[in-house]
Amino acid sequence: MKKYLSFAVAVISIILAIVIISPFVLGPFEEPHNSFFEVNYKPSGKERVILISWAGCPIGASLSWPLYFALEKYGNTSYYNWHSDPSDSFPCTPGLIFTGYSSNTINASFIYLYNENLTGNFHNNTISGNLVNYGLNELKSELPSAYYQMAKNYTTGEWISGSYFSTSADAVEPHHINTIIIISGSSGTYLLNGELYSPSSIDGDTHSNLLHDGKNMTFIQDSCKDINEYIQNAS
Repeated sequence: MKKYLSFAVAVISIILAIVIISPFVLGPFEEPHNSFFEVNYKPSGKERVILISWAGCPIGASLSWPLYFALEKYGNTSYYNWHSDPSDSFPCTPGLIFTGYSSNTINASFIYLYNENLTGNFHNNTISGNLVNYGLNELKSELPSAYYQMAKNYTTGEWISGSYFSTSADAVEPHHINTIIIISGSSGTYLLNGELYSPSSIDGDTHSNLLHDGKNMTFIQDSCKDINEYIQNAS
Protein backbone atom coordinates (compact mmCIF):
# COMPACT_ATOMS: atom_id res chain seq x y z
CA MET A 1 0.00 0.00 0.00
CA LYS A 2 2.82 2.38 0.92
CA LYS A 3 4.49 1.57 -2.39
CA TYR A 4 1.41 2.62 -4.36
CA LEU A 5 0.93 5.72 -2.21
CA SER A 6 4.53 6.76 -2.81
CA PHE A 7 4.08 6.20 -6.54
CA ALA A 8 0.89 8.32 -6.57
CA VAL A 9 2.63 11.12 -4.67
CA ALA A 10 5.53 11.00 -7.13
CA VAL A 11 3.18 11.20 -10.14
CA ILE A 12 1.25 14.13 -8.62
CA SER A 13 4.53 15.90 -7.84
CA ILE A 14 5.69 15.48 -11.43
CA ILE A 15 2.40 16.80 -12.81
CA LEU A 16 2.54 19.83 -10.51
CA ALA A 17 6.13 20.49 -11.51
CA ILE A 18 5.18 20.39 -15.19
CA VAL A 19 2.28 22.81 -14.61
CA ILE A 20 4.53 25.20 -12.68
CA ILE A 21 7.50 25.23 -15.04
CA SER A 22 5.68 24.88 -18.39
CA PRO A 23 5.03 28.65 -18.79
CA PHE A 24 8.79 29.23 -18.50
CA VAL A 25 9.62 26.39 -20.90
CA LEU A 26 6.96 27.34 -23.44
CA GLY A 27 7.63 31.09 -23.21
CA PRO A 28 10.17 31.30 -26.05
CA PHE A 29 7.81 29.37 -28.35
CA GLU A 30 4.72 31.49 -27.68
CA GLU A 31 3.79 34.90 -28.99
CA PRO A 32 3.43 37.70 -26.41
CA HIS A 33 -0.02 38.48 -25.08
CA ASN A 34 -1.27 41.97 -24.17
CA SER A 35 1.84 43.77 -25.41
CA PHE A 36 3.24 44.87 -28.77
CA PHE A 37 6.01 42.76 -30.31
CA GLU A 38 8.04 43.18 -33.47
CA VAL A 39 7.24 41.28 -36.67
CA ASN A 40 9.81 40.82 -39.42
CA TYR A 41 8.26 43.02 -42.14
CA LYS A 42 9.21 46.49 -43.42
CA PRO A 43 6.86 47.85 -46.09
CA SER A 44 7.33 51.05 -48.07
CA GLY A 45 4.92 53.97 -48.21
CA LYS A 46 2.67 55.40 -45.51
CA GLU A 47 2.62 54.02 -42.01
CA ARG A 48 -0.28 51.64 -41.56
CA VAL A 49 -2.45 51.04 -38.53
CA ILE A 50 -4.84 48.10 -38.82
CA LEU A 51 -7.45 47.19 -36.24
CA ILE A 52 -9.05 43.75 -36.62
CA SER A 53 -11.92 43.14 -34.21
CA TRP A 54 -15.64 42.40 -33.99
CA ALA A 55 -18.63 44.46 -32.89
CA GLY A 56 -19.16 42.83 -29.50
CA CYS A 57 -15.54 42.44 -28.40
CA PRO A 58 -14.81 44.05 -25.00
CA ILE A 59 -11.08 44.14 -25.79
CA GLY A 60 -11.82 45.88 -29.08
CA ALA A 61 -14.04 48.34 -27.18
CA SER A 62 -11.33 49.08 -24.60
CA LEU A 63 -8.67 49.49 -27.30
CA SER A 64 -10.84 51.89 -29.30
CA TRP A 65 -10.22 54.70 -26.80
CA PRO A 66 -6.40 54.87 -26.79
CA LEU A 67 -6.42 54.14 -30.52
CA TYR A 68 -8.82 57.04 -31.10
CA PHE A 69 -6.67 59.47 -29.11
CA ALA A 70 -3.47 58.22 -30.76
CA LEU A 71 -4.84 58.56 -34.30
CA GLU A 72 -6.35 61.96 -33.48
CA LYS A 73 -2.78 63.30 -33.51
CA TYR A 74 -2.35 62.47 -37.21
CA GLY A 75 -5.80 62.88 -38.77
CA ASN A 76 -9.56 62.67 -38.41
CA THR A 77 -11.48 59.56 -37.38
CA SER A 78 -15.14 58.88 -38.05
CA TYR A 79 -16.97 56.55 -35.70
CA TYR A 80 -20.14 55.80 -33.81
CA ASN A 81 -20.72 54.80 -30.19
CA TRP A 82 -21.15 51.12 -29.41
CA HIS A 83 -20.72 48.59 -26.61
CA SER A 84 -19.55 45.01 -26.19
CA ASP A 85 -21.76 41.94 -26.03
CA PRO A 86 -24.11 42.23 -23.00
CA SER A 87 -23.57 38.52 -22.26
CA ASP A 88 -19.76 38.66 -22.42
CA SER A 89 -17.54 38.32 -19.35
CA PHE A 90 -17.03 42.11 -19.66
CA PRO A 91 -20.59 43.07 -20.63
CA CYS A 92 -21.53 46.34 -22.33
CA THR A 93 -18.02 47.79 -22.35
CA PRO A 94 -18.37 51.24 -23.98
CA GLY A 95 -16.37 51.62 -27.17
CA LEU A 96 -16.20 53.16 -30.62
CA ILE A 97 -16.84 51.50 -33.96
CA PHE A 98 -14.55 53.22 -36.46
CA THR A 99 -15.99 53.86 -39.92
CA GLY A 100 -13.13 55.77 -41.57
CA TYR A 101 -9.96 57.79 -41.22
CA SER A 102 -8.33 60.61 -43.18
CA SER A 103 -4.66 61.52 -42.76
CA ASN A 104 -1.70 62.69 -44.82
CA THR A 105 0.74 60.50 -42.91
CA ILE A 106 -1.06 57.32 -41.75
CA ASN A 107 -3.20 54.79 -43.59
CA ALA A 108 -5.58 53.46 -40.90
CA SER A 109 -8.13 50.72 -41.56
CA PHE A 110 -10.64 49.01 -39.33
CA ILE A 111 -12.04 45.55 -39.98
CA TYR A 112 -14.93 44.15 -37.95
CA LEU A 113 -15.53 40.48 -38.69
CA TYR A 114 -18.56 39.54 -36.59
CA ASN A 115 -21.67 41.03 -35.02
CA GLU A 116 -22.29 41.83 -31.36
CA ASN A 117 -22.80 38.27 -30.12
CA LEU A 118 -20.85 36.20 -32.69
CA THR A 119 -24.00 34.87 -34.34
CA GLY A 120 -23.31 36.41 -37.75
CA ASN A 121 -21.08 38.78 -39.65
CA PHE A 122 -20.72 42.50 -38.92
CA HIS A 123 -23.91 43.18 -40.89
CA ASN A 124 -25.80 40.42 -39.02
CA ASN A 125 -25.88 38.10 -42.01
CA THR A 126 -25.63 34.37 -41.32
CA ILE A 127 -22.12 32.93 -41.52
CA SER A 128 -21.67 29.71 -43.47
CA GLY A 129 -19.11 27.42 -41.86
CA ASN A 130 -17.11 28.11 -38.72
CA LEU A 131 -16.23 31.57 -37.48
CA VAL A 132 -12.45 31.18 -37.85
CA ASN A 133 -12.60 30.21 -41.53
CA TYR A 134 -15.11 32.95 -42.24
CA GLY A 135 -12.88 35.51 -40.54
CA LEU A 136 -9.82 34.39 -42.48
CA ASN A 137 -11.70 34.58 -45.77
CA GLU A 138 -12.82 38.11 -44.96
CA LEU A 139 -9.30 39.18 -44.03
CA LYS A 140 -7.92 37.64 -47.21
CA SER A 141 -10.34 39.72 -49.28
CA GLU A 142 -9.70 42.97 -47.39
CA LEU A 143 -5.98 42.99 -46.62
CA PRO A 144 -2.82 42.99 -48.75
CA SER A 145 -1.26 39.52 -48.78
CA ALA A 146 1.55 40.29 -46.29
CA TYR A 147 -0.88 41.64 -43.68
CA TYR A 148 -3.32 38.79 -44.23
CA GLN A 149 -0.57 36.24 -43.66
CA MET A 150 0.52 38.14 -40.56
CA ALA A 151 -3.00 38.21 -39.09
CA LYS A 152 -3.56 34.55 -39.98
CA ASN A 153 -0.27 33.41 -38.47
CA TYR A 154 -0.61 35.26 -35.18
CA THR A 155 -4.25 34.33 -34.55
CA THR A 156 -4.42 30.79 -35.94
CA GLY A 157 -0.82 29.61 -36.26
CA GLU A 158 1.32 30.65 -33.31
CA TRP A 159 0.61 29.65 -29.72
CA ILE A 160 -0.45 32.58 -27.55
CA SER A 161 1.30 33.12 -24.22
CA GLY A 162 -0.41 31.42 -21.29
CA SER A 163 -2.72 29.29 -23.44
CA TYR A 164 -0.88 25.95 -23.17
CA PHE A 165 -0.45 24.94 -26.84
CA SER A 166 -3.33 27.01 -28.20
CA THR A 167 -3.64 29.81 -30.73
CA SER A 168 -5.46 32.97 -29.72
CA ALA A 169 -8.37 32.12 -32.03
CA ASP A 170 -8.74 28.71 -30.39
CA ALA A 171 -8.25 30.05 -26.87
CA VAL A 172 -11.65 31.79 -26.95
CA GLU A 173 -15.17 30.35 -27.10
CA PRO A 174 -16.62 30.07 -29.60
CA HIS A 175 -13.40 29.94 -31.61
CA HIS A 176 -13.04 33.09 -33.73
CA ILE A 177 -10.50 35.60 -35.02
CA ASN A 178 -9.81 37.77 -32.00
CA THR A 179 -8.87 41.45 -31.75
CA ILE A 180 -5.39 42.50 -32.88
CA ILE A 181 -3.69 45.75 -33.88
CA ILE A 182 -0.95 45.92 -36.52
CA ILE A 183 1.28 49.01 -36.76
CA SER A 184 3.60 48.99 -39.75
CA GLY A 185 6.04 51.28 -41.54
CA SER A 186 9.35 51.48 -43.35
CA SER A 187 11.28 51.00 -40.09
CA GLY A 188 9.38 47.98 -38.79
CA THR A 189 6.10 46.25 -37.99
CA TYR A 190 4.55 45.65 -34.57
CA LEU A 191 1.57 43.59 -33.52
CA LEU A 192 -0.63 43.58 -30.44
CA ASN A 193 -2.66 40.47 -29.62
CA GLY A 194 -4.88 41.18 -26.61
CA GLU A 195 -5.64 44.09 -24.36
CA LEU A 196 -3.56 47.03 -23.17
CA TYR A 197 -5.76 47.44 -20.09
CA SER A 198 -8.69 45.51 -18.71
CA PRO A 199 -12.13 46.36 -20.13
CA SER A 200 -13.33 46.34 -16.51
CA SER A 201 -11.47 49.65 -16.05
CA ILE A 202 -14.20 51.46 -18.00
CA ASP A 203 -17.12 49.37 -16.79
CA GLY A 204 -20.13 51.64 -16.25
CA ASP A 205 -18.48 54.68 -17.84
CA THR A 206 -20.18 56.67 -20.59
CA HIS A 207 -19.11 57.43 -24.13
CA SER A 208 -19.40 61.17 -23.58
CA ASN A 209 -17.22 61.06 -20.47
CA LEU A 210 -14.60 58.87 -22.15
CA LEU A 211 -14.47 61.10 -25.23
CA HIS A 212 -14.09 64.17 -23.03
CA ASP A 213 -11.82 62.90 -20.24
CA GLY A 214 -10.55 59.50 -21.47
CA LYS A 215 -7.12 60.71 -22.50
CA ASN A 216 -6.58 61.99 -18.97
CA MET A 217 -7.31 58.57 -17.42
CA THR A 218 -3.97 56.98 -16.58
CA PHE A 219 -4.62 53.55 -18.11
CA ILE A 220 -5.94 55.05 -21.37
CA GLN A 221 -3.18 57.68 -21.41
CA ASP A 222 -0.48 55.01 -20.97
CA SER A 223 -2.05 52.84 -23.68
CA CYS A 224 -2.24 55.83 -26.04
CA LYS A 225 1.46 56.55 -25.43
CA ASP A 226 2.20 52.89 -26.12
CA ILE A 227 0.41 53.01 -29.49
CA ASN A 228 2.07 56.31 -30.42
CA GLU A 229 5.47 54.92 -29.49
CA TYR A 230 5.08 52.04 -31.96
CA ILE A 231 3.74 54.37 -34.65
CA GLN A 232 6.94 56.37 -34.22
CA ASN A 233 9.09 53.22 -34.15
CA ALA A 234 7.51 52.01 -37.38
CA SER A 235 7.93 55.31 -39.25
